[in-house]
Amino acid sequence: MLITDSMRAKCLKSGIYDLGGQAVHVQDGAARLESGTIAGSVLKMKDALKNMLSFTDATLKDVVQMGAVNPARQCGVYERKGSLEEGKDADILILDENNDLVMTICRGRTAYRREEDE
Repeated sequence: MLITDSMRAKCLKSGIYDLGGQAVHVQDGAARLESGTIAGSVLKMKDALKNMLSFTDATLKDVVQMGAVNPARQCGVYERKGSLEEGKDADILILDENNDLVMTICRGRTAYRREEDE
């Protein structure tokens, strides 16, 4: 399964954030304590997917299994999430030719659409 184990600062700009009462410095995709010790992850799921495609022999089909099907089964929600089938929630990610996120659809409604200048 793909997981991020991210702290809540994962989608925020570089800066200083609180993690369990400790100041965590987030910069250049890394979260560190003042001492330089890694404090946690700021990995986004879209980047976990791209990492698997870049650093392994996994196919896009394999990565969908790791990032959607298996987690839905593990969480006991596969009857409504994890695949595109009639009667399910219609949660869909639309990727471009570089596997960059273009659009997110949650329960059949657009939740995110990439701006053209991104």
